[in-house]
Amino acid sequence: MNKQKITILIAGILILLSVFIVLYQKEIIFNSDDKIPDSKALAIKDTSSVTKIFIADMHGNNVLLTKQNGLWMLRDSIPAMQYNVKSVLGTLRNIMIRQVIPENAIENITKTLAVGSIKVEVYQIAPKFSLFGIPFFTKERKTKTYFFGPATQDNLANYIYVEGMEEPYIAHIPGFRGFITPQFSQFESDWRSHVLFQTKLTRIQSVEFIDLNNPEESFSLVKSSPRSFDLFDSKQNQLTSYDTTKVLDMLSEFREKNYQTLLTEMPQNKKDSIIENNLFRIIKLTDTDGKITELFLYRLEENIEYLSEEGDLVDQVRLEISRDKCYGMLKDKPEEFYILQYFHFDRQLQPLSYFLHHNK
Repeated sequence: MNKQKITILIAGILILLSVFIVLYQKEIIFNSDDKIPDSKALAIKDTSSVTKIFIADMHGNNVLLTKQNGLWMLRDSIPAMQYNVKSVLGTLRNIMIRQVIPENAIENITKTLAVGSIKVEVYQIAPKFSLFGIPFFTKERKTKTYFFGPATQDNLANYIYVEGMEEPYIAHIPGFRGFITPQFSQFESDWRSHVLFQTKLTRIQSVEFIDLNNPEESFSLVKSSPRSFDLFDSKQNQLTSYDTTKVLDMLSEFREKNYQTLLTEMPQNKKDSIIENNLFRIIKLTDTDGKITELFLYRLEENIEYLSEEGDLVDQVRLEISRDKCYGMLKDKPEEFYILQYFHFDRQLQPLSYFLHHNK
C-alpha cells in the first residue's frame, strides 16, 4: 500500500470518526435500558454560556431576557431582577427526569402539552460540534426548547417535552419541594428590576431633598471628600453642626432602594390628578459621572373603615392619606408609576432637623 492510499485511508477514518462523534453528541444519551433516558438529559451543563431566554405561553404573553455585559436585561433595555434569572439558570442546570410516562398516558399528556404549555427557548454561545475537545463553528445558537406542562398530582414535578426528544417525561429539581413552572413566568412585571436608586456612597456627588409641605426642612448634601459631605439648608446656607453618622447611614442606603409595585392599570385621568395635586417630596441624586436620578413622591389616598372592638362599623368609609405607602415616579420614566413603602425609604424621608445637633 503506497503513501497516497494510506493517507486516503486515514482521512476516511477521521471523517467517519468525526461524523460518529457529531451524531453521538446530537442524540439523547440512553443508559442500558433504552426506554429510560439519562436523567440529566434535560439539563444545561454550562449555564454561564447562556445568552438569551425566551418564555411564552399559548395566550400571547412572552418575555425576552438577554445578557449584556454580564447583566440580564428585559427586552434588551430594562434591567431585570438578577436574582430571579440566576434562579432560573439554576433550575436549567439541575433539572432532571424523575420518571418516564406510562405508555397508555403519553398521548393524553402530549395533547395537554400541545394546548397548554409554557415554551422556554434557551440560547447559548455554543459550537456546532466538537472534535477531540476542539469546538467548531462557535456562535450564539438555540440549544434547548422546553415545553413545560401541568404539575403532577403531588405538586413536586412537571410534565415536560424537550424538542428533539421522542416523548414527554416527568421532570423535577432534586431537593426542591415544589413544581417548576412558577419560575418561568411569562409576564414582564415578574422580571422587572424594582430598583429606583442603586448608587454606592463613594459614587454619590450630591443629593437634594425637597419637602414641598415644609420647605424649611428641605436640604442638600454635596461631596467634599470621598466619605465626607457638606450640608446646606433650603436657602443654601452651609451648616456645620450636624450628625455625620446619621448622614452617612442615610446616604449608604442609596446603594439599593426599590419600589414595591409597578402600577399598570391606573386610569390616566387618575394618574394626572395625583401628579397635579399630591406631590409632597422630591429626591434628586447626582452621581460622580453626572448622572441624575430624580424621584417624585405623591400622597396615596385610600378608603378607611373605622370599626369598634366588637367589629361594628363606627364611622362611614373615609378617604384618608395612607400612613404606610405613597406613589412614586422617576423624572426620566414618566410612563411608569409605582407604589413605595415608607419604611423602606424611612431615612430618605427624614426632615433636616433630624440630622442637626440640638442643644440640650
